[in-house]
Amino acid sequence: MLKKILKGFLLLLVLLVLVFAGFLYQQAFSSRSMTVASGHENGRLLPCPESPNCISSQISLDDSHFVEPIEDADGGKWISLSATINAMDGTELVRQAGNYAYFSFQTPLMGFVDDVEFYYTPESAVIHVRSASRVGYSDGDTNRNRIEAVRSAL
Repeated sequence: MLKKILKGFLLLLVLLVLVFAGFLYQQAFSSRSMTVASGHENGRLLPCPESPNCISSQISLDDSHFVEPIEDADGGKWISLSATINAMDGTELVRQAGNYAYFSFQTPLMGFVDDVEFYYTPESAVIHVRSASRVGYSDGDTNRNRIEAVRSAL
């Protein structure tokens, strides 16, 4: 009798895992075809939503979404930014104009797409950043880790 109960429980567990994996795949698939708001206005990147899957250097230091901008005193990092990003896996340049660059990053396992924007302010000698997941609520610090990897690579 105990074997039947365990077998039934195991079957239910497998079904739940399959349903959850299907849900994640559907979310990843829909993130690849989404159109999202991006850009800047008056030198400000868009604000982050309330969810913890976004970071920005243009918000209050005490906000959990805050990340330091990339220091760039001589403009050299801005010049090499595109080549640095393009050398990373799963990247695509979406748009670049003047002091603004927008890339998408696709995660290797499920194919989720995140949007990463950079805005160079030579007068402040920094490159402001915003990195946000298109879907979901939490990202396990993927966006923050990505920006730190870009910072290190520059």
